[in-house]
Amino acid sequence: MNFPYKKILFYLTIACLLTPFFVDSRTYFPFIIGKATVFRFLVEIMLVVWAFWLIKDKKIFPKLTLLTKAVLIYALVIFLAAILGVNSSWSFFSGNERMEGVFGIWHFILFFLILVAVFDRKEIENILKIQVGIGAVYSLMALSGYWRIITMIANFTANRLVGYTGNPSYFATYLIFNALLALYFYFEEFEITKKLFNFWLPISIFQGILVFVTGTRGGMAGLGIGCLYLIFSLLFSKRDQKYQIFKKLSAGGLILGVLFVILAFSFKNATLVQKNFALERLTSVSLKDPTAASRILSAGIAWKSFLQKPFFGWGPENYEAAYIKNFDPKIIKYLPGDFYFDRAHNKPMEVLATTGIFGFISYIGIFVFSFLILNKCKKKKGNLLGVITLESLIIAYFVQNIFLFDFHESYLMFVLILAFIHSFGEENFVEEKTKQITNKKIEFSRELLSYLIIFGITGSVIISLVFGVIKPFLTSRDIFFTNYYSRRSKTDEALKSLKSAIRSPSFLSEDITMGFKKGYAENSYFLDDAGKKSLVETAVSFGEKIIDKNYVQYQVLMAMADLELSMSQWEPLRMDKALKITERVLKTTPYFPNTHLLAAKTYFLNGQEDRGMEEAKKALELNPQLATGYYILYLGYKNQGDTKLSEENLLKSAQLKFPFGETQTIRSAAQLAITTKDYQTLEYLYQLGIQFEPKEYTWYVSLAATYGKLHNKDKAIEYAQKAAELNPDLKQASEDFIQLIKNEEWDKIPD
Repeated sequence: MNFPYKKILFYLTIACLLTPFFVDSRTYFPFIIGKATVFRFLVEIMLVVWAFWLIKDKKIFPKLTLLTKAVLIYALVIFLAAILGVNSSWSFFSGNERMEGVFGIWHFILFFLILVAVFDRKEIENILKIQVGIGAVYSLMALSGYWRIITMIANFTANRLVGYTGNPSYFATYLIFNALLALYFYFEEFEITKKLFNFWLPISIFQGILVFVTGTRGGMAGLGIGCLYLIFSLLFSKRDQKYQIFKKLSAGGLILGVLFVILAFSFKNATLVQKNFALERLTSVSLKDPTAASRILSAGIAWKSFLQKPFFGWGPENYEAAYIKNFDPKIIKYLPGDFYFDRAHNKPMEVLATTGIFGFISYIGIFVFSFLILNKCKKKKGNLLGVITLESLIIAYFVQNIFLFDFHESYLMFVLILAFIHSFGEENFVEEKTKQITNKKIEFSRELLSYLIIFGITGSVIISLVFGVIKPFLTSRDIFFTNYYSRRSKTDEALKSLKSAIRSPSFLSEDITMGFKKGYAENSYFLDDAGKKSLVETAVSFGEKIIDKNYVQYQVLMAMADLELSMSQWEPLRMDKALKITERVLKTTPYFPNTHLLAAKTYFLNGQEDRGMEEAKKALELNPQLATGYYILYLGYKNQGDTKLSEENLLKSAQLKFPFGETQTIRSAAQLAITTKDYQTLEYLYQLGIQFEPKEYTWYVSLAATYGKLHNKDKAIEYAQKAAELNPDLKQASEDFIQLIKNEEWDKIPD
């Protein structure tokens, strides 16, 4: 009985298709690392199974077609670009937020090679049919989560349709692949049955509509242009009469589509359009739109960066370095709060900047050879509709990537499509036959070599799984639990998790520093002084080893400067280190508002108040929404005795939800908000006060009154009852207040 290698690889492949569902809420960047970890684990197991099978059957080695060669050349080029880039470690392994790098891309390329080596066209087609089914279930679950029918972590993402991707743009890309794949199978079924309707059609239409519902303009553009290519290809086709019905449908669809767009833009200011999120997003397309304008400027930065390093670029994952070096301050005008890009948001331009002309040519070559294969297939009878649909899919994917970048779901779907296209080209591929060698000594030597290779592959996979897959995942969980326990005032557990992350020899060292700093800023109020010191001291000692490298990421430097500032309250000499890092950041990113905000904090805490206030003003000129900038000005004017300006800046910092660290300042800000009847700000301040003093009934009284002023009956009654629970003497007053709320006597509610 033969060992079922193919069956095992088939089921492992299906398992890979399920990875978009993996979301671990107890990791740092929960939508990213769970998927990457499971996928890499599965692919490396597939590699071992494939390698063992290769010993038994040499025929399952991938055929070196032009498409396969293009993919392998791209793999080689990004490897060289990583070695020659400004931050090789980051190029190879990336970080927790993206989990890409050469290491990640090579896993997808390995997945592609196994698919084309093991499965024929029909088998890959069956895999894709399963994928369309998985995509349909995924979409239904996404809708259920969006409508709050089921509970899923994606619900916490800005009330947009995101599924388990965590990002509406990512979800739109995934939908495009599945919608057009379903359309491919619709046409294939039509070729067999000649029936105009089959169950693939509603699946395709359903997922196509969801692209629109996500409100992702890049996704809309990609799918729209892909469909236009499909329509015009059908309209101008001179093939069989049986396609006439699709020509008529295409013409009708084109007319309806054009009318829809014209009407939508003509009435873009109408209530119907403005209240529909997707329509509003579609009709807001403009070169002056902040998103569009910033993307154009980013593409210009990528071009300038390419000219500086034209051959192998800055290295994969190193767009941040190029972006900072060639930063265009105009971007802040359009996106004052979201100006920092670690991606060009234009995949072709990012490839050009980070891997140079060699990377760009090899990347484009993959698309070119895919089209060449499909173009040859058009000439075959019965292939036209399906082939045109696959071409439309490739075009749609490429176009939407002009506005985005790749991620787990897009890489997964793209390599599946490439494997399928490869199977079309395989039919025309003639493999050169090699002469059989019967020499027993040579055969024995080859067999021995094969087993040595298997041993080497298995050993490499074990090392990779431990250090490149499992440990990074555990590190990500440790980062999460450090912050999780900090928020719950469990210092010992938080410190244990932090030390565990530091001890783990994974490639996420930068993420440990950035993740801890982010969590500490949010959770330090829940820790006692000793707990704060032990955690910060541990993080700083580790972080100092990172920033000694030639190129250090902007976010890491910012995090380290903040942590050194925190440490200076226990060790004053740390202030000198904070100043050095701050000046280093100021030198490299003088146009970033957050850089000036860091400088403002550093100088102010160092006793240089005038200089700190000057830097705070610079930061606010660039981004008027920085709460910390106003808070620093409040402190400065307060120390100068300027009551009017100090109060103005205190109120402004409260309105922007500054996380005040003590209750007296919260009460002062609340008094200012009361005079201006700013009840939204009062709601935030009283909630913050409750965090610090959960047993203090006065916060609940004030919050109940605030909700009354906001006409929020349920919340007003809830907090009035809580106030009475904490202070029974308020029972009658609470009942009277609740009666006012029920009677909607809003004017009788005191401020």
